[in-house]
Amino acid sequence: MRLGVDVGRATTVAVLVAPGGQTVARAVVGSVPGTGDCLRAVLAALPEGRAGEVDAVALTTDLERGPLRLRPVATLRISPPCHPSLGPLAGWPERAVRAVGPLRRVVDGGSALTGRRLARLDRVGVVDFARQAAAEGVTAFAVAAAGALTRPAPELAAAEAIAEAVPGAEITLSYELGRSGLRERENTAVLNAALRPWAVRLTDTAERALRAGGVRAPLFLARNTGGLVCASYFRRYPVLATASTTASAVRGAALAAGAGRAVVVDVGAEEIRCVSVTDGEAERSDAGPGLGGVDLDLDRIRADVLARGDGSLAGAEEVAALAAGVQRRTPGAVLLAAGGEPWLVPVRTPDPAAAVATAAYGAACSEIAVEVDQVAVAGSRAELDRFLGLAGDQAMARVVAAGAAPATARLAFAVHTPVSYLPEGVHRLRARALGRPTGSPS
Repeated sequence: MRLGVDVGRATTVAVLVAPGGQTVARAVVGSVPGTGDCLRAVLAALPEGRAGEVDAVALTTDLERGPLRLRPVATLRISPPCHPSLGPLAGWPERAVRAVGPLRRVVDGGSALTGRRLARLDRVGVVDFARQAAAEGVTAFAVAAAGALTRPAPELAAAEAIAEAVPGAEITLSYELGRSGLRERENTAVLNAALRPWAVRLTDTAERALRAGGVRAPLFLARNTGGLVCASYFRRYPVLATASTTASAVRGAALAAGAGRAVVVDVGAEEIRCVSVTDGEAERSDAGPGLGGVDLDLDRIRADVLARGDGSLAGAEEVAALAAGVQRRTPGAVLLAAGGEPWLVPVRTPDPAAAVATAAYGAACSEIAVEVDQVAVAGSRAELDRFLGLAGDQAMARVVAAGAAPATARLAFAVHTPVSYLPEGVHRLRARALGRPTGSPS
């Protein structure tokens, strides 16, 4: 049996879900400061004796609606020189820049997206920068190289040099997280490095609270776009799971209703979000700034947002207009409510308590999910197929590292598309793998 927990600003909800997807029990308590206290309170509200039956715990996150606490990071870009207006952290909000700190450098190296080497890696410059950072007390590094999705070798070589110069350094490599855009991929790596202490605190706090409540099962975190990763994977790549509540809620609502195509209105404490869901997947977008107002190179769900009013009739009319707009681009979808105050949504909700619990339910029913995004230069179809197979193999390896039971890991898709405006033979490769959380019954 799985336990899904959604710690919201107003309420904390826990749902026990049987292997077939049936809700066995749920509990709702008022949220208080501190994730640990919220978890302890909601566990105590569940029926006595059920904690020992839990084999996996899925927890949502919502860092976007709380204070953003970042640690200092040494940012290393490997590329030809550029204008300062395009340098590391250019365009970041001033508050985020101050938190991450002034340590950043560009060294020679990197590749074009076609795989052509632009310059030899300046290893001496890398070591000098690493030692400077250590001397200033910074041991968290983010490394981003031009063309790393085609040729990650410069990032790997730089990481080796940093590790030798600064034993114990924590290093985030951009090619493991982002896509082809250098600056956005670099931003993603920097934020990931800056968020790792938050991820460690969150998982440590949650695991202590779960143990105190009698739950011995492994902890998993819900991803921003849906799916889960284990606690150790989250500690390494926290940027993937900073704001998963809405994705979990809309997917949970569609799953509970058995709807293959749905428009879900998630009524939160501060805003109302409307998202379309098709075959269990929320619609995605890569437009606009991400966490902390920083442009990131990550998928996110596409949500039409309405700031909360006073809940009057005018507010309900605005919600109806919001939903109608999303329904127009999702023909044939059923309208569903999630979150609190489902009566604001112009649809009959037979069980309002279930609507409140959709995020916890969606997280509990999710599988481990990872994606690999690369660029390959292939001179023939056979070579392209080989690269695509390697991407699929990497996705399968990563899904197991992210907490999937090896026997359940499977490749959801492995696809390629030509990269526009580049010579023939340059392809973007995407592979997605899924699997059941380790410890969950098949």
